[in-house]
Amino acid sequence: MRAYMISLSFSVLLTSSMNAAAQKNAAAIYTNLSGNACSKAIDDVATGAHTLDCPGIAGYRLQVLLDDERNSLNVVTPGKRVLPLDYWEVVTRGFSTLGEKAEWRIAKTRGRITPIAIIVRVDTFEQGNPEQPKRVPMLVIARIFHDTACVTGAMNANVRDASVKARRIADDEHLPCLLRESNPHEAIQP
Repeated sequence: MRAYMISLSFSVLLTSSMNAAAQKNAAAIYTNLSGNACSKAIDDVATGAHTLDCPGIAGYRLQVLLDDERNSLNVVTPGKRVLPLDYWEVVTRGFSTLGEKAEWRIAKTRGRITPIAIIVRVDTFEQGNPEQPKRVPMLVIARIFHDTACVTGAMNANVRDASVKARRIADDEHLPCLLRESNPHEAIQP
């Protein structure tokens, strides 16, 4: 898992730094992924699986999914289309928690705000020693397109200038989607 994340982080950063077409004039708006602004729906009473429906920006919403101590995120469009990001398949299959805020990367066109990406902290837990799992903080980056969204990068949140690097990745409209963790080196174009 660790080698995968280092390899993934390096390849995403290399691709990002080589791509000069990163979107200009991108800005950020932050929204909460927990608290009173979110409504909770129980998905499975026996397991405690639930979904938090949280406000986003520009008519978008976020669904925080919790099932078996694993978290993921869905983006919901203004037209109510659910765009799963599948963190538990793309980022980690292990236990995970999400940070409290989402950073929306936005473009402003003719006074209109359009979300182009989202950055969320995901704490993953390496299970090499189940008695003392190691917490690995990640920044997970997903691009948002008109009718789809996908994870385009994940990096260790403890590296120097992690937030700046994550924003560069988020603002790069040419990065491919990452596939499920079982095939980490493949990528597809959305």
